[in-house]
Amino acid sequence: MRRIEVLIIGAGPAGSVCGSLLIKNGVECAIVDHATFPRDKVCGGGLTVKAWRLLDMLLPGIKYDYRPIYRMRCQFENDPVCEFRSEFEIRMTRRDEFDNTLVEYYKQLGGELIKGSFARFEQEADGRILVTLKSGEQFSCRYLVAADGANSLIRRQMHGAPKLHALFLEQYNEGETDDDVFVHFSNNYKPGVFYKFSSKGRDMYGFASLESNEDFPRHAETFHKTLSKFGIPLGHTRGAFIPLNTVKSTVPNVILIGDAGGFANKLTGEGLYDAFKTAANAQRAIVEGKPFEETNSEEFTKMEHQVNVFKFFFSPFGWRLIRFCMRYPKVIKWLFDAKMKRETFRVK
Repeated sequence: MRRIEVLIIGAGPAGSVCGSLLIKNGVECAIVDHATFPRDKVCGGGLTVKAWRLLDMLLPGIKYDYRPIYRMRCQFENDPVCEFRSEFEIRMTRRDEFDNTLVEYYKQLGGELIKGSFARFEQEADGRILVTLKSGEQFSCRYLVAADGANSLIRRQMHGAPKLHALFLEQYNEGETDDDVFVHFSNNYKPGVFYKFSSKGRDMYGFASLESNEDFPRHAETFHKTLSKFGIPLGHTRGAFIPLNTVKSTVPNVILIGDAGGFANKLTGEGLYDAFKTAANAQRAIVEGKPFEETNSEEFTKMEHQVNVFKFFFSPFGWRLIRFCMRYPKVIKWLFDAKMKRETFRVK
């Protein structure tokens, strides 16, 4: 059995950023992941201004390839398209390349990446956490950080299966290089949206809905019909369920970050910003010896607020109000840019 200060399960954005920050603060840590990087995953790969600004602050000097997108388009049913140019760029990345860049940044700092799969954990008498991998290898750690994504086994051991999640379906059309973000709303898939992101060398089409596993075939059919409606050739469809109910750890010194803790925007599904933010807050909790509930309190509060925003947006009144506002692109642009300017964060 190996003793270590911090063990992180999952080398995605939340885990690799947390590991890099811990190393920068002189904390011994290791990351365990079953995947071989670079690896791809279901995700639009877009970094909003708050996401890339925060990442630049947390990991100074990090370089990653992306395509800047400013043109925004949105539409309700067959209404005229609301189009405007964002004041700030959205950085469109390929998740296989982007995630690998974060992992390499961590490794260049001297971080250890262990190939393996998590099996279970238990609390020892002295308060440390005993982690067992599927290989039988064991680690005794002072902190266990769950960054193992939407299907987190650590979360399941404490809370069972997620009670609320969003279904995301995606299709990539290689070689197509439009220059916009397009979002379409319809009563045919309310609450949910159809969207397109112009990325690096390809366009990504997606569909998001608040549904359960049993509804997958029905929504896959809706997604394909919507693609046909917009004249998009059908290709290979991939899907993923992202937990939306945010949970807190029930075990001292076990910290849930990123998708493992349900930290994704309840309305848009954006997860990269909250992955970076919860990673930074986990590092603060460990370095400063504070409870994660304290260092991450703003995130917990924000997640609760977003549930109410989601309910309002898809309520009959909210639905009509947003549809009415989209008749006026200048108003939507002002709201969009003002929201981006209003985003603030502290890094300690």
